Amino acid sequence: MEKKLFTEKQIDIAAILAGPIPPGFLIYKNYIALGKEKQAYIALASTLIFTVAFFYGIFQVPHSIIDKIPNFVFTAFYGLLVFIFFRNFMAKDVNDAFEAGAKKGSNWAVTGITILGLALNVGIIFGLAMDQPIYDGEVMIVEGNKLYYDAELVPIEDVNKLAKQFKTNDFFGADYGNTARLQFIDDEYFITMLVDQQFWKDSELISNLTSMKWLLEIEFGKPTKLILESVSLSGTSRYKEL
Repeated sequence: MEKKLFTEKQIDIAAILAGPIPPGFLIYKNYIALGKEKQAYIALASTLIFTVAFFYGIFQVPHSIIDKIPNFVFTAFYGLLVFIFFRNFMAKDVNDAFEAGAKKGSNWAVTGITILGLALNVGIIFGLAMDQPIYDGEVMIVEGNKLYYDAELVPIEDVNKLAKQFKTNDFFGADYGNTARLQFIDDEYFITMLVDQQFWKDSELISNLTSMKWLLEIEFGKPTKLILESVSLSGTSRYKEL
């Protein structure tokens, strides 16, 4: 059978476009073609372990810090790791194989592996995200709903006031699974509610929430802002201030 190997450029492009899994699988395929099965399985296992550890580590960093880091920084990080690995551990074997008559792997194969790897990356991220807190800080569970707050800045009495208003306005209903956050910044309260964007144009809902905001401002005795947040499947957030 004709030996086919993927080039450094193909592997680097897969890393840039779709994260750590596609280049790891292409490296695995190269090792198999080179007859190095042990290294192939080590590379594949290392890729999966690195991917899970990498994204898990990102989830442990506070949102306030992660939001300030451009996405290309993460791409550059694992792209550089792939570049260093290939140059130091694979380049010579691949080049020797090409000189001996090996053929270049198909770009269509790279495309398929890249798409599959991207899907696996998204699956891992989604799986990890399910177990991560949505916001930083302490969390109060109210009949299956979550209210996050900074225990050092927000008195528990004010947290209870907000939870009571959420229950009164049916945002914290039994087992709804809704989520909100109460922050104290520059002598102002900021209330963030996770509400899907499709409900932002519901005039009755907006009217009720606006009334709740003014009532809470009186109860808190401080300026209060109410913000609706909608998060897409890709993790992108949109905001609407009332």
